[in-house]
Amino acid sequence: MICLLAAVVVLTLSVLTCGLVSSGTAYAAEEPPDNVCVKRTLRGAEVDASLRIAHDGQYSTKVTSDLVIKVPRAWMWSSALLLNRDTEDYRTAMRCLLRSSEAPTQYRDTEWQYKQPRVRADKTWVTVEQQTVTWVYAKGDRDVGPWHMVSGSRTWHLELLSPDALSRSVWSRVRIDLGGRPARSVVPAPTTGSSTVLTWNGTATTPGPPSGLHLELQPPATKANAARWATYPWNRADVLGWLSWDVAVLVTTLVLLRKLRHRPPLALPTPEEEAARRNLRTVTWTWFTITMVHASDDHLLNFLEELPDGTPYTDHRQAVHLIVTALLGVALCVLGRPGRAALAAVTAALGYVGTLALAPSLFGLPPTMALYWGRYPEEVAAYDSAGGIYWFALGCAALVFIWLVGLVSGCLRLWRDASPGGPGGTFLGGRFSPVVLVGTALVSCAVAAGSLWAAAYWWDRVSWLTDRGTGTDYALFRAATVFNDQRWFASNVADWAAGFASWWMASVALLALARARQGAPGHTGEVLRRHDPLLLKLFFVMAVAPAVGQYGGVPLPLLSLVVVWCLLSALLALGRRHSVLGRLLTPAVPLHRVVGEHHRIRMMAMARQHRELHAELRRLEQGQTEGARAPLERKLDRLHRWTPLHPRHRHHRVRLPHEVGPVELALAWGPRAGWWDNACRAAVIASLVGLPATGVLFWADQVRGTLWADSFSYQFGFASMLTYLVSSVVIWAGAGFTLGALWRILPMRRGPGRGFTLAIVYSLPLLVDLLGNVVVGQPIGTAALNAALMTLVLTLTGMLMDIDTFRQERHYWPTRTGLLLSLYQMRTASAQVALLVAQVVALVTIWQQLSGNPPVVLIDHQGPIGTSAPGGSSGH
Repeated sequence: MICLLAAVVVLTLSVLTCGLVSSGTAYAAEEPPDNVCVKRTLRGAEVDASLRIAHDGQYSTKVTSDLVIKVPRAWMWSSALLLNRDTEDYRTAMRCLLRSSEAPTQYRDTEWQYKQPRVRADKTWVTVEQQTVTWVYAKGDRDVGPWHMVSGSRTWHLELLSPDALSRSVWSRVRIDLGGRPARSVVPAPTTGSSTVLTWNGTATTPGPPSGLHLELQPPATKANAARWATYPWNRADVLGWLSWDVAVLVTTLVLLRKLRHRPPLALPTPEEEAARRNLRTVTWTWFTITMVHASDDHLLNFLEELPDGTPYTDHRQAVHLIVTALLGVALCVLGRPGRAALAAVTAALGYVGTLALAPSLFGLPPTMALYWGRYPEEVAAYDSAGGIYWFALGCAALVFIWLVGLVSGCLRLWRDASPGGPGGTFLGGRFSPVVLVGTALVSCAVAAGSLWAAAYWWDRVSWLTDRGTGTDYALFRAATVFNDQRWFASNVADWAAGFASWWMASVALLALARARQGAPGHTGEVLRRHDPLLLKLFFVMAVAPAVGQYGGVPLPLLSLVVVWCLLSALLALGRRHSVLGRLLTPAVPLHRVVGEHHRIRMMAMARQHRELHAELRRLEQGQTEGARAPLERKLDRLHRWTPLHPRHRHHRVRLPHEVGPVELALAWGPRAGWWDNACRAAVIASLVGLPATGVLFWADQVRGTLWADSFSYQFGFASMLTYLVSSVVIWAGAGFTLGALWRILPMRRGPGRGFTLAIVYSLPLLVDLLGNVVVGQPIGTAALNAALMTLVLTLTGMLMDIDTFRQERHYWPTRTGLLLSLYQMRTASAQVALLVAQVVALVTIWQQLSGNPPVVLIDHQGPIGTSAPGGSSGH
C-alpha cells in the first residue's frame, strides 16, 4: 500500500508539473550593451502616462497605471513589438520601453497586469498601451508602471521613474487622479488640473518627463490603517481579532456541554450520548489548540529572530513549519483512529516529512531550505540537478495527506460513535475504506501539484520581461524563485486547512450529539428536548452563519456572531408563543403536547376534508353549484375541533386555537415523524435546491472578471475552489437541516414563511456587514447575492417540505403545483407566489449589477504574516 501511494504521488506530480518547474541547463551570461535600446532614435517617441488612485469601494487602495507609448517605425526594435510575447526580441523591446533598467533580469511582484500590452502599428508609429495595477495592502515600497510608491504609516510618497530609453522622449501628458483627496505636497507644480486631478503637459521643445516629479499623499484613515494592520508587528493584533471568534465558540460549546450534563436523576444518558458529548469536547479543544498554534508559530519565530540567540530557530524556519504542521495533522489522526492501513500510510508520510525537515541535503535541498541564485549559484544548480522541487513537492503532498486522513477519519469516528452500538473501538480498529484512502492520496497530490503550478504561474507573470535566451542566468533565477515561493507551503497549508476543516468537523460533532440525543430511550423524538435549541443555535453559527466583519483592517468577527445568536434566540422565543404547535389548545396546554405522530392519519384526513369543503364553498360563491352554505359551514366548524382517535381523550372536541385549522396543523407537523427526520429531509431538499445557487455563487466569487486568473496565482487557489464548492453544499444542507429541526417551533403557518424567517437570521449579519463596508468605503462584494440566494433556497425548501407532508395525495394531482395550490388555497398561494417572484426579481437585479461591475480583488502573494518572503480564511 505504501509503495502504491508513493508511486501515485510521484506520478501525479510528474505529470502535472512537468514543464512548469524544469529549469533547463543554460547558465551564465553577459549584460547587454548600454546602447541596446538605441535611445537616440527614441527621442522622437511620444509618451502619455496616467495614474488613478481609488480609495472608495476597495479593501485596500487601488493604484492603476496607464501608459501609452508611440515609437517611430525607424526605431530598430519597433517591428519586434509585433512579435510573439515568447520571443527574446519582443522582451528586449518591451524592456526598453517599460523598465528603468536595461538589465536582462526583470522581476516585479508588486504590479499586476491582466492582459499583455496592446500593440498597434501604422505607417509612421508603433503604439504600445499597457495597464498595470497594484494594491496598497501593506506598508512598504511598490512599483506600478513607471511609478514608484512608498506607503508609510500615515503618508504615502509617489514619484515618477522614467524608463532610461524614454528619458529624452516627448512626454506629452502626465496625469494623476488622486481619488478625491488633494496632495500634501507636489513637485514640480502641475501645468493644468484641479486639486485632485493633476496634469503636466510636455512639448517637443522640453523633452523628458517632468523633472523630479514627486507627491506626498495622505490616504483615508481606514486605508492607511488597513495597510498598517497588515504589516509586522501590527498583524499580531489582527490574529488576536480573529481568534476572538474561536474563543467565543469554545466558551459557548463548553456552556452547552455543562448544561447537557445536568439532567433529572432518573434520566441517565445513553452510551452514544456520552460518547458524542465527549467527542464534542475533544474536537473543540483540539481545534482550538491547532488554531492557536498555527496562528502564532510565525509570530513566535519572528520574536525569536529578534533575540540575540534566536537565529538557530529562524535559520531553520521551514523545518520547524514542516514538523509542527505534520504533528498537528497527527493530532487529528489520533482523534480519528483511522485504522491499520491508514495508520501505516500516515506513518510513512510522517517519516518522509521528518526526514525532509531534518536532513534536506538528502534531497538536494540546502540546510536552511532557501536558495540564493546570485550568491550561491552552485547550490541552486545542485538542487536543480537533484530534482529538489519534486522531492519537496512530495513532502507537501505528504503533509496534506496526513491532514486529510485526520479530517476524514475524525468525521467518520464522530458519526460512528453516535450510532447505536457505535462507541468503542481502538486506534487500530477504525473503519477507513481503502478506496477512501487512495482517494485521499490523490487529492493530496492534486493540492501539492496545484500549489507548485501556482508558483510557476506566478513566476511567469512577474518575470515576463526577463531574458530567457541561451547564455543567461534565467534557469538559476527561475529555479530558486519558484522554490523560495513553494517552501512556505508547510506554513500556509495549516491556515488553508483550518479555514474549512475546523467548522466541518465541529459541525459533524454537533450533529452526532443531536442524533444521539433524539434516539435516547424514553424519548419519542417528535419534539426537541430541553437544551436542543441551544445545540441547534450553535450548529447554525458553526455550519451556516457567515463569519464577516473586518473594517479598515480591524477584524470584528464577534459582531456577526452576536447578531446571529441574538436574532436566532429572538426567533425561537417568538416561535414558542406564536408557532402553530406552540399555541394553547387549553390554558397551559400547547398543541405540541397533544398532537403526536400517531395522529398523522387523522390530521391528513381532516386537512383533506377541510380543503374539499372550502372548494365547495368557492364553487357555491361563484355560482357553479347550488345549495346552502350553512351545512358546509357546520362541517367546517366541526373540523376546527380537535378529535383524537380515542373519544374519551380529555381534549376531545376542544376547539383549535384561532387561525389554526386542520391544514395548518398538518403542515406544522411536517413530513416526517420526528424532528430529526424532518431535519434530514429538509437538508436533502436544501442541498439539491442549492446546487444552482452554488453555481451562481461560484461564478460570482471565483470566476467573474479577473477572479479566475487570480485564483491560480495563489498557492491554494485550485484547492480553495474545491473546498469552496464542498463548503457551499454543506452550508445549504446545514441551513436546511436547521429549518427542518426547528420546523415545529418556528413562527408562520406555511413552509415558505418558516424558511423566510430563518433566512432573515442569516441575512441580517450580511446587511450589518454591508453597512459597515459602506461606512468605511469598502466594497459590498457579493453579500446581497448571498443573502438573496439563501432566502430563495430556504423559501423553496419550505415549500417542498409542505408538498412532501401531503405526499400521500401526490397521485391524485397531475402536478405538484396543483397540490400546492390546493394546500395554500387561493389567496395564500398568491402571497407565496408573490414572495417568490419578489425574490427572483431581486436576484436578477443583483446579477445584473454584478455582471456590469468588475470584481474587487486583492493581490497579496506573500508568505506568512510577519515575514518578507514570498508565499485561507478563518471561519467560512
